[in-house]
Formats: sequence, C-alpha cells, structure tokens
Amino acid sequence: MHLRVDVDFDALADWISDGIAYVGSDGVVAAWSASATAITAISRADAVGKCFDELFARVEPPLGLAVVPEPIVLFGQDERRRTLHATMLSVDDGWLLSFGRELRFAAIEQLKEEIVAAVSHELKTPIATIKAYATTMRANPDALADHRNDFLATIEEQADRLTRAVDDLLLVGRVTARHLLSSRSSVSLDRLLDRAFERLGPTAAERVERRSTAITLSGDPDLLGDALLHLVDNGLKFSPDSASVVIEGLDEGTVVAVRVSDSGIGIGEEHLPYIFDRFYRVERNLTAATGGSGLGLTITREIVQAHGGTVSVKSVPHGGSTFTISLPSPSARDAS
Repeated sequence: MHLRVDVDFDALADWISDGIAYVGSDGVVAAWSASATAITAISRADAVGKCFDELFARVEPPLGLAVVPEPIVLFGQDERRRTLHATMLSVDDGWLLSFGRELRFAAIEQLKEEIVAAVSHELKTPIATIKAYATTMRANPDALADHRNDFLATIEEQADRLTRAVDDLLLVGRVTARHLLSSRSSVSLDRLLDRAFERLGPTAAERVERRSTAITLSGDPDLLGDALLHLVDNGLKFSPDSASVVIEGLDEGTVVAVRVSDSGIGIGEEHLPYIFDRFYRVERNLTAATGGSGLGLTITREIVQAHGGTVSVKSVPHGGSTFTISLPSPSARDAS
C-alpha cells in the first residue's frame, strides 16, 4: 500500500533547521527555506527565480553530476566568508539540496585549525627564543658576562609575551561563553592606561601621547584595561618605531569615548568588515613579523559590547588607523 501525503514544501522546509533548497532541472531555484537564508545570508526573494550558480562564485561539482546523495561545496561570492558543504539529491525534475550540519562541522574544524595555528605560532616563537638565550648563557657564562642583563631582559620580554598569549586564550574562552562583566565600578581612563603600560613596558609608554584623558569610565577595570591594552599594543606594533600612538578621551555627555590613533600601515577597506573576527590577520606576511594571536580585536569588541558600548575603526592603507571605543557615561548609567 502506498500512502501519499500532500505537504506544503515551504512550510516543511522552514521547520527544518538545515538549509533546504529545491532547484529545477533548468538550474533555477524554485524553493528556498528560511534556514537557507539564515545560513547563506541570501534572502528567499533574492534566491527564488535565480539560476543557482548565480548565487555562488563556484559550485563543485556542478549541479547535474550527482544521482545519489552527494556532498558538494558552495563557494560564496566572498569566498572567505561563506563556504558551505551541502548534500545534493537528484530527483525526477531537479535537485534537492541540504546544508547545515556539514557547515557547522566544517566551521568547528576550521576553528580548531585556526586555534592550533595561532597557538603554535604565538607560543613556539617565544619558547624557542627563551631556550636559545638560556642555553647560550649556560654554555658561555664567562664570555657573555657583559651581556647577561641584555639576555635576561630578552628572556623576560619573551616570557611576558607568553603570558599575554595565554591570557588572551583564556579570555577568549570567557568571551565565547559570555562569562563577562561580573562587576562594575567607576574608573579613570588615566588609571587604566597606567595599568596597561605596566604590562606593555616603559618603552611602549614613551611612545604614547595622552590627550584629555582625565575622564571616567564605568565598567570592569580589568576588562576595560584589556580592551585598551590590545588597541594600544596594535597601534605600537603596526607603526614605525619612531611614531607615536595618540590616546584621546572624549566626554560627550551621555557617552564617553576613547580614541586610539596610530600612523602605521593602515587597513584596506576590504579587510575592515572582518578585523574583529577571531584569528583574522590583515596581511599575514606583515603580521607574522609582529606576532599576536589574532584575538586582540575580537576580545576588545566583546568586552566593549558587554559594557553596552561599541567599537569602530577608520583606516586607510599607509595612512594609519583610528579605533574608537564608545561607552555609556557613568552619569548616564546612574540616571537610568
């Protein structure tokens, strides 16, 4: 006995958490679920009636080659931002596609690879330096007596780099889990900067110019200090050694802002939407020399958002960058 059930395809597809698309034999999209929109950022109105291969930069293998459930890869117009692993089933007059679980698994695997790469780079380099200097000092204690303090200073510097990397990895775990902002108090911007410079060292402090920094912020002093530390550290790393980083406090009534400006290499417009993503590196050949886990700006954004604020950036290649943190003022919070 055969049981035939008539169903509303769109209603059924929208009920399924995976993205569902139906493509006719002519290659035109005939149905596109709400989950497909959520996953691809392509609306139903923009998908239905369009040729499927117009929605993606590349489809591998092309539609029409599969006769059984077969994995395919969809490369978005912005290939870095949307690469989907879909399953395609050939039906009588077209193809039924599903994507969702494969995307999540692929994203997890990609994240694991990025974490391993970032940790390997950021931890391996200082460890190798510390070992090399310590081994050299042990093997040549008398010959290097005059350089002992310089060697020890380098070892301390690399140990501090290790500590910051580990702190970043621990903090990004809290950021991901949303375990932030357990306490709030009023704290001066100058005090936050003093604490940040203690971690960056005296050389960094000498390159920073403060302007109108006698303002008060409301939040967790440790977290706000972390956010500022990453912005200042970025500005110093990507600017010439002789260049200064300018920190300016702005009291705008209901909002207080902290502006961190540098005269460094700048950021291309195509990178700006992604620089707050985890592990995103603007130019790997440039950032490899400066170090960093690729987590600093992600941590900064999450901390600022947890405080009810925003962080923005303006930048041009070879023209420097300006990051601005905007937070509700203490007086505005007290009034609310």
